[in-house]
Amino acid sequence: MSAYREADTNEAGAKRRRWPDALKRELVAATLEPGASVSIVARRHDLNANQLFKWRRRFAEPARPPAVKLLPVQIGPTLPPEPPAETAATAPAKPGSIEITLSGGVRVKVTGAVDPVAITAAVGAVMKARRRR
Repeated sequence: MSAYREADTNEAGAKRRRWPDALKRELVAATLEPGASVSIVARRHDLNANQLFKWRRRFAEPARPPAVKLLPVQIGPTLPPEPPAETAATAPAKPGSIEITLSGGVRVKVTGAVDPVAITAAVGAVMKARRRR
């Protein structure tokens, strides 16, 4: 069944069809039926499926936002704050040793308390000296 004849093409030189709103709504309703395919409905009526999708957005009822569920809240007694856990940055340095082997056989070895800033500076100086060669 073609709806092509129901579209208005009487304007002189008109290439576009003018579809009445009632027909648009009818076609949109056909696509909303269970098991319906927009593509098949569009083909039956000599219509581009993209146009039918546009009409669906235009004539569709606005979507309702999902209902918001409120949860009950109880306020209890205030507890004293716990001391912060020690992190690597705040923990005291423990004595130990670290050895870094760079390409070319260069080794940097530090024994005792290891300060990350000092190690970064030492490795940076070694790498800078190696680039000058």
